Order: sequence, then structure tokens, then C-alpha cells
Amino acid sequence: MKTTVYLLLALLALFQFSSCSKSPQEKVRTILSDAQLNEEEKIKMAAFALFGERLKEIDLIKTQDDKGTKYEVYLGFGGTSALTFLGSEKYSDHMKLELALGTYKFLQSLQGFRFGKYRMSLIKPFFIKNGEARGAEEFEIYRFRAEGEDLKNIEGFQETDAFSSDNYDVPSEQVVSVLKNMIDHWQVELDQFARVEIK
Repeated sequence: MKTTVYLLLALLALFQFSSCSKSPQEKVRTILSDAQLNEEEKIKMAAFALFGERLKEIDLIKTQDDKGTKYEVYLGFGGTSALTFLGSEKYSDHMKLELALGTYKFLQSLQGFRFGKYRMSLIKPFFIKNGEARGAEEFEIYRFRAEGEDLKNIEGFQETDAFSSDNYDVPSEQVVSVLKNMIDHWQVELDQFARVEIK
């Protein structure tokens, strides 16, 4: 698994070197148009192009049904900082919207692929104090599952650009509306937000 991740990162680095000024959407289009990559490589590299260092893990399972190839996908998504400027009551809602936005960008960018079971985790570093010892460790604090093709059928999914935002990267009202609809379709598998103490 680690070897595959390193290989994908190396391939993505080559793409990024040749397209430094490209937007994530343009990078994904370049990856998808590369005839030398197979479908699994295209999906994984597109995920790295979209999320960069925030993508902690990706697993794909290729399946077949009467309509052809379908992929089950798991994304471990997170951050590199244990800091937040949000209050406790807003932290959970904000992070769920971030997961939904990542899901929206991923599924919309990879419209040409069919997705079955779709699972995503929020993995964040937190400060740990154990006696005199201090440090940061990563924890999975939230996980949901849904059917990828069902999420694509949510009202506004096709009509709205998942990347639509203002100059401060705040998603447009139309995008936020789709994100809230997405969250309503999730089945929560893990929710540890109540254990996160923000000071």
C-alpha cells in the first residue's frame, strides 16, 4: 500500500512540475486524458491533485454489475494542523461541510466513473498531553458512507460547479445548498466530535 502511494505521489509530482500554475480542475483533466494511465491510477492521482497533502489515504475496489465497472472508494481526508479558530459548537458543522465539499469536488471531477459504496473519514492531528510529555497524534474523528451514484443525483449536483467560490475560497450559496443535501444522505459510521475539546 505504501509503495503504491509513493509511486502515485511521484507520478503526481511529475504532473505538477509540468503544470505548476494549473488549477486542480485542470490538473485532473490532464490526468484523465493520459492514455498511459489505467482507471485506478487516474482516480487515485486525481484525488491527490484535488486534495494534496490533505489526502491521508485512498483505497479503491473495482467491482462489476450489469452496467459495467463500478468503484468502491474510501478516502481518508484531514489536515496538517491541530489548530482551529472555530468554537466547539461550530467545529463539527464546519468539518462536515469540508468533507461534503471534498466529496462534491471528487465526484464531480470524476463524472466519467461510476462509484458504488463511498466512504470518507476525517483524520486530524490533535495535541496530546501525557504528564510532562506533549505531542500531536492523528485520530479518525468522523466517518460516513453513502452510495456514490446516489450523491450524484442530489438536487443541484449537476447544475452547480463544485469549485464555485468567492475570492476567499468561500463556497457559493448554491454549492453550500448541495453540500447540506449531501450531508442529509450520509450514513454516519463514526462520530467522535463530542470528544474533541477546543480551548
